[in-house]
Amino acid sequence: MLTATPEVNARGVVIGTHAIYVDITERKLAEEALKIAEENFRSIFENATVGIYQSTPDGRFLSVNPVMARIFGYDSPQDMLDSIVSIETQYYVDPSARQEFKRLMIEQGLVNEFNSLNYRKDGSRLHVQESARAVKDAQGNIQYYEGFVSDITERKYSEESLRESEARFRHMADTTPALVWMSGINALCN
Repeated sequence: MLTATPEVNARGVVIGTHAIYVDITERKLAEEALKIAEENFRSIFENATVGIYQSTPDGRFLSVNPVMARIFGYDSPQDMLDSIVSIETQYYVDPSARQEFKRLMIEQGLVNEFNSLNYRKDGSRLHVQESARAVKDAQGNIQYYEGFVSDITERKYSEESLRESEARFRHMADTTPALVWMSGINALCN
């Protein structure tokens, strides 16, 4: 970088210049490295296979990635940001789930595998599993949450179907007047 100032005599005629040269190579390299890091982060955010979000403690989404919007049935991340003004009532089916999420964030600073029943844009319901952390300022005050969301609706339905099937089998075994047993390859099962 060059900064130059003309030197003039008493009659206002330029008789020379004063110049300062500053090597800004390191600054330019740092700017380029930052730009690459930001592009990498943006690529991860935009192309992740799970929902990613940032939200405020008072219940607004600050950002959501395209997968998050798609999971919840929104046309775009901006559609989701514009539509949800209260996470507690528009995102969670049971508002107490939001209160539990916030309690865990205050007490632990994070949640892992937090399961909840949520609303899609069209009002239908889905089960999600969420892992998130609280981002705090220098004084320890929570500024926002950032986390990951996965749709576990199919898994929940499969688990429920398995429980129902086991209950029917148990009822049949308990009420059948004949002897019922199952045998496996290595042993007799009760």
